[in-house]
Amino acid sequence: MKYFYILFFIALSYIIPYTTSAHVLYLVDKEDATKKGGVDYDFILSPFMDIKNVGLMLGTIVITLLVLYNWHKIPFLKKKIDYVCNRASTYKVFIPWILRLSAGISLIGSGVSEVLISPALKGFASFASLEIFLGFMFITGFLVIPTALVSMFLYFLAFQIDPYIIGNLDFFAIVLALIIVENERPGIDDLIGMPHYSPFKRLKSFVPFIMRMGIGGAMIYLAIYEKILNPHVSEIIVREFGLMNVFPVSPEMWVLSVGIIEFVIGLFLLVGFKTRLMSAVAFVVLSGSFFYFGEDVASHITLFGVLSVLFITEGGSFSLDKWLSRKSK
Repeated sequence: MKYFYILFFIALSYIIPYTTSAHVLYLVDKEDATKKGGVDYDFILSPFMDIKNVGLMLGTIVITLLVLYNWHKIPFLKKKIDYVCNRASTYKVFIPWILRLSAGISLIGSGVSEVLISPALKGFASFASLEIFLGFMFITGFLVIPTALVSMFLYFLAFQIDPYIIGNLDFFAIVLALIIVENERPGIDDLIGMPHYSPFKRLKSFVPFIMRMGIGGAMIYLAIYEKILNPHVSEIIVREFGLMNVFPVSPEMWVLSVGIIEFVIGLFLLVGFKTRLMSAVAFVVLSGSFFYFGEDVASHITLFGVLSVLFITEGGSFSLDKWLSRKSK
């Protein structure tokens, strides 16, 4: 039985890193995206007409469910898993630092690249200096709450320009959390004794909920918008990067599978189900996709920040994890 589970993990480690991509519009020319945009239900539903694809989907679902419900019961892993989870819970003191680093590096990367929050919003050189300045303010821990408020304004401005910025809802979640959490060390504010006051600090326990809404909402939005409502745009990525050579299925199957996986992981994170496991899986998935597609990691660092926080905190308030935990007692 032990070796049976090992085979499951080996199979997942091969499949998962190549079954998703990050923001598709980051990699596709805007003109091509406009031409290829639009709904095509015949395209996205065509994999269900092939019995091999249906069998592959069902097999993947079975394997995933087996791993999901039994991974923590594997004798040779349980002790190490328990140790890692217990140690992760002691890292809560680092959450403000993780949030600040994530927001800071993301803003500096956006400023250097002359984009507004997202690589999808190119050509905003007029905001570059401001973004770089805000990024350094976050990293150094100086005037964190005012910096977060200005960063939130930039996100709303970006949303007015292009609603696609919903795909970067993780950035908004981090900025909102920085307004709530105490500005703990290390930071200039702490060194100089800057008074830290947030009218929302009583909401500190809701930070995991905010993180889940950010990352889960972004992943669900991207799954629906990019893979379901604009499948041919995602198809461009499949063909240009030769993904059919990585895993030999049709472009239609690739797009549908990516959309389903991204939606399911996003949904699990959104509702807080198996939060720590899902955050670890998503971390591996995103890392694999960024290396494969050669994307700018700085612009996605907030994703890793949110997932790191959720790995530390688990689901928190209003999560299925917490509800199931109470029910089992």
